[in-house]
Amino acid sequence: MKKWCLFLSLYFCICLLAACAGGDISAGEGADSGGAPAEETQTGGETAEPGRVTETFRLVTAGDSDNPASVLAAVGGTSGDVYTLDIFSVEDVTLEGYTPEETAAMDWSPMPGALVEVTWDGSVMESYPARFGDVTSVRILESGFNDLCRLYLDVLEDLWNVDAGLNEGITELGVDLSETSLPESERAAVAYAFGMRHGLMPIEGTYGELVEAGYIDGENLTWEDGCLFSIKETQDKDPVVFSLPAFGPGDEMPDYNGVRFDAEKWRSGTGAYFFSDCTAVRNGGGQWGDYAVGAEAIS
Repeated sequence: MKKWCLFLSLYFCICLLAACAGGDISAGEGADSGGAPAEETQTGGETAEPGRVTETFRLVTAGDSDNPASVLAAVGGTSGDVYTLDIFSVEDVTLEGYTPEETAAMDWSPMPGALVEVTWDGSVMESYPARFGDVTSVRILESGFNDLCRLYLDVLEDLWNVDAGLNEGITELGVDLSETSLPESERAAVAYAFGMRHGLMPIEGTYGELVEAGYIDGENLTWEDGCLFSIKETQDKDPVVFSLPAFGPGDEMPDYNGVRFDAEKWRSGTGAYFFSDCTAVRNGGGQWGDYAVGAEAIS
C-alpha cells in the first residue's frame, strides 16, 4: 500500500512539472509566431542599420578636377568638425526628391551652401580635416540652402589678390571670422578652404589671441611671417535696407535679407588693406549674390 501511494505521489509530481514546462513552451511559441520581437517592443519601431551613422553637414566647397574632395562642416559642430569627402566616389549619391536612377541621369553638381546627409560606419580617421570611414550614401537635401560660406570665401580671396605685396611670401596665415554669423564649424571650414587654396594651414584667432600666442609682435605691431585676414559683420550697428523690385497686386513679396560687413588683411601697423561698408543680399532660395564694397583703404 505504501509503495502504491509513493508511486501516485511521484506520478502527480511528474505531471505537474510537465504542465509547467508546457506553459513556458507555449508562451515562447506565441512570441515567435505572432508577437513582436523583444527588440521592436522596446524601441517602438524598426531599428536603424547596425553600425551606421547618419549626420547632416554644410557643403562649404564642392571640389573640382584638381582636388575632388569637398569640404564639409558638421551642422551645429565645433571647430574640429570639419571633414573632406569626394562625394562622387560614393556609389549611392541622391538628390532629395529623386530616385537614385533619376539622380544618375541628371546633369548636376553639388552646390556650396547645400545641406547634405552622409551615412557611414561611424568611424573617423584621425586627421584634420577629419575623414569618414566607410561611406555608404550621400543625400543632397532640398531645404536649408545658405551659401554664406561661399560669399565669405570670395571676400577672403579678393582680399588676397588686392595689394598682393602685403601677403607675398608669407608662411603663416591668420583667419578671424569670429565676428560673423557663421557657426563655429563653418568658420573653421572656410578658414581651412581658404588656406588650402594658397598652400597654408590657417591659424584661427583674433588679433589679440595671435599676439598672445606669439605670432604677432604686439609691441612693434607687425607679423613678420604672416598676415591676418578678417571679416566683421556690422549689421547690428547699421542694418542693411534694400529697395525691393516692383511687384503687382497678388504677387508674393520677395524674401530678401542682407548683411553688412567690413573686411581687412593686416601685416603690420603700416601694412594693411580694408574693404569697408560692404553689403550683400540673399534671395528667398538662400543664395547670396555678389557683394558691393562701400570704400577701400590702405595703410
